[in-house]
Amino acid sequence: MSNGSGYGSDMSGNINGHLVITGMMGSGKSTVGPKLAAVLSRPFYDLDDEIVSTTGMAIPEIFERYGEQVFRKWELEKLDYMLSRPVPQVLALGGGTLADERAFALLRGHCVIWLEGSTEELWQRVRSSGRPLVQRGLEAFRRMHEERRTAYTKAATFQFDCSQEPDVIVRMIVQTLGADGDE
Repeated sequence: MSNGSGYGSDMSGNINGHLVITGMMGSGKSTVGPKLAAVLSRPFYDLDDEIVSTTGMAIPEIFERYGEQVFRKWELEKLDYMLSRPVPQVLALGGGTLADERAFALLRGHCVIWLEGSTEELWQRVRSSGRPLVQRGLEAFRRMHEERRTAYTKAATFQFDCSQEPDVIVRMIVQTLGADGDE
């Protein structure tokens, strides 16, 4: 897998707007995101954290009480809200945010960074996390990863290998974007 590969032709990759990080759970979105935001002097937000803050419930509790469909609806509403903010930010999506086709329209015009890794590596990172979708087991995780790759490929402006150390990934992103950290 090459680093900094350009993908999604229908995404403009405007680095002066919001930078959106996507990828499977365990790809490092919540680790790389704050580091990237710090280098670029932008605020960082995690979409899942924003949903938790708004609802007052943990993600597993939302899944248990309302189901995945309601969670995805709230996720899309929060994504729309976050991307409507005027100040450029770094925003980490949930691993399944792109499962809803409507997310692509919201992402149009924003630079989408896809952190990708092998199913085995991602599984090792998340298997003991207690996340609702991990409880289905490795084979279900593998199928989910394969299914989501199509959406990540469609949305991504750039793809980076998440097996690198987070600081290395951030340096590669900054270099690929042509940003010097002092925007």
